[in-house]
Amino acid sequence: MRLGTGLGGLLLVVAGTASLVGCASEGSPPGLSRAELGAVVRLRGLDPAEVVQPFAIGPEPRQWLRENARRSGSPADRLRHLLDRLMADDGLGIIYERNFTGTADEVFTSRKANCLGFMNLFVGLAREMELTAFFVAIEDASFFDREGDLVIVSDHVAAGFGSGTELLLLDFAPGPPRHYQGLRPLSDPEAVAKYYSNRGAELLREARAREAADWLERAVKLEPGLAPSWVNLGVARRRMGDLAGAEEAYRTALELDATTASAYQNLAALLHLKGQDEQALSLLALIQRLGSRNPYGYLSLGDWSLEAGRTDEARRFYQRALALGAGTADPGARPDRSAAAAASRQRSAEAEAAAALGELELGAGHPGRARRWLRRAQRLDPAGERTARLAASLAGASAG
Repeated sequence: MRLGTGLGGLLLVVAGTASLVGCASEGSPPGLSRAELGAVVRLRGLDPAEVVQPFAIGPEPRQWLRENARRSGSPADRLRHLLDRLMADDGLGIIYERNFTGTADEVFTSRKANCLGFMNLFVGLAREMELTAFFVAIEDASFFDREGDLVIVSDHVAAGFGSGTELLLLDFAPGPPRHYQGLRPLSDPEAVAKYYSNRGAELLREARAREAADWLERAVKLEPGLAPSWVNLGVARRRMGDLAGAEEAYRTALELDATTASAYQNLAALLHLKGQDEQALSLLALIQRLGSRNPYGYLSLGDWSLEAGRTDEARRFYQRALALGAGTADPGARPDRSAAAAASRQRSAEAEAAAALGELELGAGHPGRARRWLRRAQRLDPAGERTARLAASLAGASAG
């Protein structure tokens, strides 16, 4: 399950990150006026009056901007100053909320946002300053999570100004500038579609699949070429019991981008559900060949290898998931979050892999080794389902 591009972001930082980076794009996508964006929406078969323009700025943030914006200096300096004022304690003080993709006005009012919500406000305010900022997808800053057998992949979104080797990247991130590789400027219709995809993903997290499907159907109409939106739509359809529709959505995602590991993972889970295990395993093997850093694909491979009695193979897959899980931190996690909450969210894959290895050792008759793996899993994610299952199995073995 790929829940929304841009679910990453940051929590409380002193200042944002701004750096000059190279970009493969020939130029930045033009910002569209409300009327121009409405015309594009109409061409996609939707009523502009019924489509949210998430980076539109209302009266209150506009007034705040008049009081806080820097009116002199270079465009880059003015944008850096705006970024600082939005995040600093003595400014607007926006804090990170992972599952809140707000519009610009909602972020301004609530003072919370994930990275896409934050950029809705930042880009909208920058354009009010007559600076043509735009959205940038950072495609090499993904992290992973899982709900049941559905994989969640969250990407990071920043803002850009300029183009080519003079692209200024403005990132909602702490510390020194990061050196990203996979940067892709987004058009305004793509940014609106990502907003709809994120909102659909958040509704999926709340088990409101039918409402989520409405948002996600609109996302793919707004921008049919975004593979993650199709993956999200597949998840919603599956949860409503529409297996054929879910498979169609996953396969559409793969037609658009054959490297979308979450589409392979979710399609494989669907085929496994339908009893088509040979095809499912073939899809998961493709994840290996793609060099995916998604640990949950390897966890599924390990589970299915174990079901088939291939214990050594399962151990290798679990070890691979364990190594990858240690590197799945949310690119937007801020340092003032509690360590327990951060570990629970960011390192759940590592915990699940550790618990899987513990279950494997217990099954092989090595309860001491299993307990060591349990301690590691409990340290990382004490509330994890697989961690609890291993603890119960060990308790039962001791009682027996």
